[in-house]
Amino acid sequence: MVLSILVMEDLAMAVYLPIVAGLLIGDGPVESAVSVGVALLVVVVVIVASMRFGPQITRAVDTESAELLLLTVLGLTLLIAGLAEEIQVSSAVGAFLVGVSLSGRVAEQGRELLRPLRDVFAGIFFVFFGLQVDPGRLAPAAAPALALVVVTAATKFGTGWWAARRAGIGVRGRARAATVLLPRGEFSIVVAGLGVAAGQTSDLGSITACYVLALAVVGPLATRFAGAIGDALDRPPKGVSAAA
Repeated sequence: MVLSILVMEDLAMAVYLPIVAGLLIGDGPVESAVSVGVALLVVVVVIVASMRFGPQITRAVDTESAELLLLTVLGLTLLIAGLAEEIQVSSAVGAFLVGVSLSGRVAEQGRELLRPLRDVFAGIFFVFFGLQVDPGRLAPAAAPALALVVVTAATKFGTGWWAARRAGIGVRGRARAATVLLPRGEFSIVVAGLGVAAGQTSDLGSITACYVLALAVVGPLATRFAGAIGDALDRPPKGVSAAA
């Protein structure tokens, strides 16, 4: 159930990231509108192609050699990311769409092959993002970051709770499902990275850093005490009997 929510988040990001990238790249209203339109058109074409021709695309990429599959996926990613940059769409969006278009055995084997590279480059990405953040700006950014934490944590918790309730899961299970969603802040750094790269306000990186760090602390703690949180939410208000 949590995995289904995360998949829906990824699909939403397939639309959201091109819009953000288009707005950041455009120099004016017309340029921004054109960039967003092109980005959304690319997303629609890729998603429709993956739905209609997913098996054919997978067969074209599939191979018995793990090394050849790895090189094929990486080459395809570089190609699509480069083409995305040429049409004024973020390369991150292009790479993301490559992953969306692959399915079946290729996707499963690709995940296994790319996991070590993901861990290495994820570390490098976070280091590079950290180099762009001025530690002196973290304290002033704490207030807006905490406000974002409150809002997004409440919406994520509510989404997880509602989905688990719809699935017929008990109160403790709802609390666990809700708290597991809290520390998901990777896309926030991606969006902030796009903004910083586009020359937007430097406070964006500081706010995002505080936001992700806060969720990284709050999320695991909330998950650890999910049972107690569920019991507290399931407890009837004072003056109301359990039978009522």
